[in-house]
Amino acid sequence: MQNKALLVGINAYANPNNNLRGCINDIIDMEHYISIENSIYQKENIKTLIDHQASKKGILKALNWLLLGASPGDQLLFHYSGHGAQIPSKGINPEKDGLDEIICPYDFEDNPETAICDKQFAQIFSTIPKGVHFVWISDSCHAEDLSRKIIQIEKPSNESLSNQTLYRRFNPNFSHTIPMVNSFKQIVPSESINVTSGTLQGALLSGCASHQLSADAFINNRFNGAFTHYLIKNLIWYGDTKSMQQIVKYANIDLKENGYEQNPQSEGVLVSHCFFNKKK
Repeated sequence: MQNKALLVGINAYANPNNNLRGCINDIIDMEHYISIENSIYQKENIKTLIDHQASKKGILKALNWLLLGASPGDQLLFHYSGHGAQIPSKGINPEKDGLDEIICPYDFEDNPETAICDKQFAQIFSTIPKGVHFVWISDSCHAEDLSRKIIQIEKPSNESLSNQTLYRRFNPNFSHTIPMVNSFKQIVPSESINVTSGTLQGALLSGCASHQLSADAFINNRFNGAFTHYLIKNLIWYGDTKSMQQIVKYANIDLKENGYEQNPQSEGVLVSHCFFNKKK
């Protein structure tokens, strides 16, 4: 049996206007949880990609590593924190809303060729054998569909840039043309990957509903994705006894109580299972 995890976090993009602040902390915290708080994943079986390492080629190569040799009884985890977008849907199976959801690797250049789209993810993850405990986390805007976009938000003059909440949303149609506010572009993640080819044979835990934005927030004197922060908090408290679906509900409560307008979602055949499969 082999348990493998791929953790991707992009704070610094090739275009610095698109930079985020809490994505690397997300994967640092997740790595600590899965390997130190628990011993389900060994350090040597955890691959992390940050910033320039998380190019399109780098992510696809790492996903191949993650899935290679997977067999029933294995546990696989894919956690992505970074931008995404929606682009016009093309091909023989266009989306009903006319849009394909993509993630934006470090080297994304506002075109489909430099993105990883929902259909690619569906194809990649369709190779996972039944019996593999696969969990996919996306702390991102529009993440129920797995898409991450960008908007410009006017900053109140009395609010510090150092601890202001951003949103992980990226709109490639405007990324080079929107003027910056106070020399700092504020970004919102919209990372929706809509797996359209049947039910996900695993569990997708997404940072918000498809019409919402996910916060890149300042919590306890550091930056994090708000969803990742409260997800890990509840996994530490309840992860051994509660299902992933229940854990996401608890994260929803925490987010609401702390003023975040996002509602994390869970889907896939394994959402009624615990985050870890500790059966021998």
